[in-house]
Amino acid sequence: MPTIHRRRSLFRSRISWRTALAALVFLAFSGGSYAQVTLQLVNPPGSQVNLTSGKKTLQFKVLSPARLRAAKMTVGVYSYDSDGKAAPAPLASYEKSVGSMEGGKTIDIEVLIPRSGLYRVDATLKSPDGEILGKTTSTLAVVTKRDEVGPSDFGVGTHFAQRVTPPASVLLPLVKQAGFSWIRDDLYWAAIEKKPGVFKFPKSYDAYLALSKRLGISTVIVLGGGNADAYPALFPKSDFPFSPDARARFAAYVDAVVARYGDDTVAEPYGGTVSHWEVWNEPDFSKISYAAYLALLWETFGAIKDVDPNASVISCGGGGSGGGPGGDCVVGLLKEGGLNDQTGFSVHPYMSPNTPEKGYRTVDAPIDAVSIPTVWPYLKDFIADRVKTDGRPLQVWVTEMGWPVNPKEPGQDEAMQAANLVRSYLLSRRYGTVRVLFWYDFVDDGTDPYNIEHNFGLLHYDLTPKPAFVAASVLSSTVGKRPWVKAFIDSENVKAYQYGTDDPVIAGWTVDGKQHDAVVSLPPGKYILRDWQGVDTPVSISAQVFHWRVGSIPRYLIPERR
Repeated sequence: MPTIHRRRSLFRSRISWRTALAALVFLAFSGGSYAQVTLQLVNPPGSQVNLTSGKKTLQFKVLSPARLRAAKMTVGVYSYDSDGKAAPAPLASYEKSVGSMEGGKTIDIEVLIPRSGLYRVDATLKSPDGEILGKTTSTLAVVTKRDEVGPSDFGVGTHFAQRVTPPASVLLPLVKQAGFSWIRDDLYWAAIEKKPGVFKFPKSYDAYLALSKRLGISTVIVLGGGNADAYPALFPKSDFPFSPDARARFAAYVDAVVARYGDDTVAEPYGGTVSHWEVWNEPDFSKISYAAYLALLWETFGAIKDVDPNASVISCGGGGSGGGPGGDCVVGLLKEGGLNDQTGFSVHPYMSPNTPEKGYRTVDAPIDAVSIPTVWPYLKDFIADRVKTDGRPLQVWVTEMGWPVNPKEPGQDEAMQAANLVRSYLLSRRYGTVRVLFWYDFVDDGTDPYNIEHNFGLLHYDLTPKPAFVAASVLSSTVGKRPWVKAFIDSENVKAYQYGTDDPVIAGWTVDGKQHDAVVSLPPGKYILRDWQGVDTPVSISAQVFHWRVGSIPRYLIPERR
């Protein structure tokens, strides 16, 4: 059977973003008066996401072994259109002359950002005769300030357990600003118990969990990873705890973690920070039997519930999806008698480069395709027929799902990533199956444009925003917690769905990558057309039939609030 794309690498490249992304190096002055010059944007990481429009100072560092004389800096600011493409001509250009400057100094240029949305910034440093000395490009965004966390079904993956910088104090406010109410991360066993029986918690773990709680962001923590450093005899070939002794040691690690972060009787700032635990990330069931995984799940479930009886324990870790709908793992566990040893299970239904509406075809599976309109209803029926002894059905969690930016695949650019993100959350809300959908992931894991693993993020590696970051923030602010109500249009290539009844929002988009007219019947009156950047355009509808031009990235039609 075909398999859903999985990422098993837990540790990502530490390539310098300043070296690989923010600067292009050029040889200047063929006469030799300059050697190599590097131009870098050096605004603090995260500061390229703004909550207000208006003037903004951009700071550029010029690295040159020789003194610059009579150079000129030009900065162009480009807006984006309704399809997520940067405009061909700049919205505005700014120039600054450099009379004389030592290498390593900075040049400040003030630009004007007129409204909400995403902007590309191109900077060029030229010699007096017009020869290019250095160039760099970046992005910045203006989004609406959020005081509350986003909807309860919007989550995103983070890598605080793997990446020390940037700190949680920079990233977590951006997570909240993007409109998410959940993060998913790890607490690795080997990082906590480096000596047998001695549990020490990294300060970085404490920091991101305590700040998440203060910001109102809920957390799913993945418990997993072997510990061959502390227990080499227990892990001779695999990092999975196969033996009873290895499982007992794993349960002791779980007990220590939950006692610190899951027990709400523990003093602040750590107690009660985590109530949702996922057991292992993407277990490989070609090497691990369902019986072996269930034995670990049983030990873990008991250790968690002994400390926090109300905690959620999520099985499968997204593994076992195979070519089917994503329920292969839980089916295997249920056959082994594991129904009551979990709160619910997780799936990782990656569909790239296909769309969330159509996905990809399956072979010898209960449904004919892996897509949101097929997987979500299937799993909804699946859990309805499998009720635990406490009377509760199993929960379904999508703890990873995402589309990378991939220049090797046509149509997998940053604009299409934004489109797939928004459409995934809108479609997921329609079917009412999934407890939380976690986008994988929040920040790019590297800077190589041809390495897919580096390019799943909503932010670039240097924390500058992609279209998907802005589109997620606008989606969360616009649709909020409104439930799906009805479909105005649900054809193969055009969708127009209403969310909410008393205060409705209509979302419309296309599936085939083209623009189409969505013909919707609406009461006459005043409405607001909102694009993916949060830009509003008033419109009056005089007839009941309205022709609405929509594209790949969903747009919104909102009755004017009086």
